[in-house]
Amino acid sequence: MRLVVATNFDDELVEKIHQYPVKYMYGSQTETLTGHGRASFILPKVDDERLKSHIELLHSYKIKFLYTMNTANLYGKEYSEKFHEDLKKEVDKLVNFGVDGFIVALPFLIYFIKREYPDIEVSVSSFARITHIRKVEEYLKMGVNTVIMDEDTNRNFSLLEQSAKLAKKYNADIEVITNNTCLWGCPYKLTHDQVTSYASAKDGIKGIWYEFPVLFCATEVRNDFANIIRMRWIRPEDLHYYEEIGIDRFKIAGRNKKTDWLVNVVKAYSERKYEGNLLDILSYVQGRATTSALRKINSSSQYEILMKIYVDNNAFPPNWLSYFKYNRCEERSCEDCKYCDIIAEKTIRVEGELPRDKIRPPIELIPRFREDGKNKQ
Repeated sequence: MRLVVATNFDDELVEKIHQYPVKYMYGSQTETLTGHGRASFILPKVDDERLKSHIELLHSYKIKFLYTMNTANLYGKEYSEKFHEDLKKEVDKLVNFGVDGFIVALPFLIYFIKREYPDIEVSVSSFARITHIRKVEEYLKMGVNTVIMDEDTNRNFSLLEQSAKLAKKYNADIEVITNNTCLWGCPYKLTHDQVTSYASAKDGIKGIWYEFPVLFCATEVRNDFANIIRMRWIRPEDLHYYEEIGIDRFKIAGRNKKTDWLVNVVKAYSERKYEGNLLDILSYVQGRATTSALRKINSSSQYEILMKIYVDNNAFPPNWLSYFKYNRCEERSCEDCKYCDIIAEKTIRVEGELPRDKIRPPIELIPRFREDGKNKQ
């Protein structure tokens, strides 16, 4: 097992998890030249000195640091000579700080970094949305060292096994994300990637405080709790399914999380066991982030139920994940299948009355997710 863990740049986090099989930690400064995979307003402020000292601490425990430069869009800056110059300075600076590698989503950045530093590690981000073998092959040919699969592939064991075999030929790795709660087949994911990217760039949008696509997927969960089971998270108890097909590199998300939360998650995956509410170790932005945001503008009543959901991790049937080894979700509708609905009935408890109606996302609220829109009615 090799864990790749998000950092919040709290040195106490490193002190508490270095005894676990943490081989890499990853993160970035708050607002960056390129932008990255988390909106700046949810991240801690990290200046150059904080970054350098944190990397030094990681290295003292033989943990490598990967810098996230995984924007989904550079908005045409590739055409600017000045941007090329600024990017070279940025990469040079980060390498001098001790960065061991980069996580990127755009082929331009892969080629750029590998041209300047051929031997440095480059992981292609889940923001590249790699969902089939041809994409895996293309990125391996570009020279990446690790392919981070789109979460949607986490239960496509045939694809993952073939991808792992292919990566081995290139002396590369396949990495899967364990604890994100993206909807299965999410229609909002690409929009969310774009919003996150321009909300984390120095020249991106300013003054927003909530990523509106999360409201859309929260609505889907509120309307059908089985969507929680359909999400492609991986339980600590189920890591062996991936190791059996040649994947032992597991990513733990949570750059915006507090230290105690991250320690709890790392402990659970390291020990391959968690007793309690599975949502406690998953990102679950649909519940925590959405209800918090809507409370700020007094509009949370339809979504409060999301904070009353308990997914009993002990209630999953043994070998429940084996179903996906023999059934292809990509070719069968959830409405026809109903397997996740059955698992939801066994594992999900809800405190209070269940919603009787289906709602649509309240898009009229989106302008209020700006600093100048909080108090508007």
